[in-house]
Amino acid sequence: MPTENTFSALQPAFDALALLFLQPETLGAAAQLPQAAEVILEAGASLPQTLRSRLDEIAARTPVSDLALAQAYAKLFLGVGEKTIPLCESAWTSAQHLLCQGAELECRRVYEDAGLELAGGSVVPEDHLGLMLGFLAVSALRGDARTGLSFYQTHAAPLLPAIADAIRQRGEAAGPYLDVADLLEGIHQTLA
Repeated sequence: MPTENTFSALQPAFDALALLFLQPETLGAAAQLPQAAEVILEAGASLPQTLRSRLDEIAARTPVSDLALAQAYAKLFLGVGEKTIPLCESAWTSAQHLLCQGAELECRRVYEDAGLELAGGSVVPEDHLGLMLGFLAVSALRGDARTGLSFYQTHAAPLLPAIADAIRQRGEAAGPYLDVADLLEGIHQTLA
């Protein structure tokens, strides 16, 4: 079981990954890859050596361009490629594989219970991976590891490996998101 200190130490990685899944077109987003890898390496003392090696490579590598990151995101997650990878828990867990199902309502309730709400006009469902990672970052910043860890186990833990595997199945077509899959696995292994 991860400690509250481990959860809190991952805050910069949660924040970086939230950006990579919510606003990959942001100037400097690609630079978050090596920084997130370093954070996960520091927090994940018991990570398997093969994963540590991949994270070391990401940390040492010059990041791709922001444009390459945004293009890879669009191909993988926005429906402009042959197969879109859903980023919402509902799509993975509902019987019909539809968005805006029970998981979205559950996430909304957790956010509201924590005193958070989405800004008006948001088009991102509450069970979107980027929002989940943002909630984990906020929980860590607030020092509320108990809420963050509970939310992680209930909502994010089943989603991270599924999305990482789906990204890896796309092979080289996933571009820089192959590195992001390793970051997701690193967080999952650290919090498992």
